[in-house]
Amino acid sequence: MTVKLSLISFFLFCLTITTGCGSDDSTSSPAVTVTLTGLWQGEIEETAGSTASTLPVFILFYDDVVYVLREDEAQVGSFTIETNELSTWDMDLHPYANPDTDNQFYVGTDDNTNLTLSALLATPTRMVVNYFDSNRAGRIDVTLDAEQVNPLTLASLVGDWESSSSSMVINDDGGFSGWNADTSCQWEGILLPLSPGFLQLNIQRENCTEFNIGAPSFATGLVFRDGNESLHFLTQDAADVLWMQFAKVTTAVETPTTTETTTE
Repeated sequence: MTVKLSLISFFLFCLTITTGCGSDDSTSSPAVTVTLTGLWQGEIEETAGSTASTLPVFILFYDDVVYVLREDEAQVGSFTIETNELSTWDMDLHPYANPDTDNQFYVGTDDNTNLTLSALLATPTRMVVNYFDSNRAGRIDVTLDAEQVNPLTLASLVGDWESSSSSMVINDDGGFSGWNADTSCQWEGILLPLSPGFLQLNIQRENCTEFNIGAPSFATGLVFRDGNESLHFLTQDAADVLWMQFAKVTTAVETPTTTETTTE
C-alpha cells in the first residue's frame, strides 16, 4: 500500500509542473507578427561601379505601400512579410531628371526598372535594408521617427512656409498657394483630414518644368511633418512622383522696451 501511494503521489506531482516528468516536449513562443508602419529616417551607403556615396533617406509605410525617398530618386512599391522579422520589398524606380536640391523639390518618372530590397526589423525602432542589382549595391540603416508630428492638424499648419527660393501660405480651411520666385512655378490646392499623422493632399501645379496638373484636376497624395518639423508633400500622377519639403516661417516676437522716467 505504501508503494502504491508513493507512485500516485509521484504522478500527481508530474501533473503540476509545466514540462511534465520524463518528457522532453517544450512549449514554443507564439510567432511574432511584423507590422511595418510609420516614417523612418537614416542613411544609404551605396556603391555604383567604382563610385561610393552616402545619402540621407526617408522611408514611409502607408496603406500597404512603401516609399523610399532620396535626393536622386524615389522608389515606390509593395512589401511582403517573410519570417524572423524579415520582409521583401518590390520597388519601382523613379529617377529625378531635374532634382531641385536647393528647394528640396523632386519629380521622379518611372523608368520601368525594378529593384528588390531585403529588410530586417532589427529592433522595434531600427531597420536595416540590403539590395543589389547589376548596376549597384547598397545598405540602408534607418530608425523610426518617434518625433514625427502626430496628430497632424490643419490648425498647426496655418501660416507661411518656405524653401530656398519658394514660399507658400496655408489658411485655416486647408487651402494653400505657393510659388517659386526663381522659376515662376506655381502650385495650389487644399489639405483635408486623413489619419492621425497625415493629411490628404490635393494639389495643382502650373508653369513648372515637370508635374503640371491644371484645373479642374488634382493630384492626390499625403502630407506629413517629420521629427525635424519639415513639412512634406508626396503624391503620384500616372508615372510621376512629386516630393516637396518646406520649413515653417517663424516670426520673431519683439520684446517691448520700457523707458524709465525720473521725477525731479
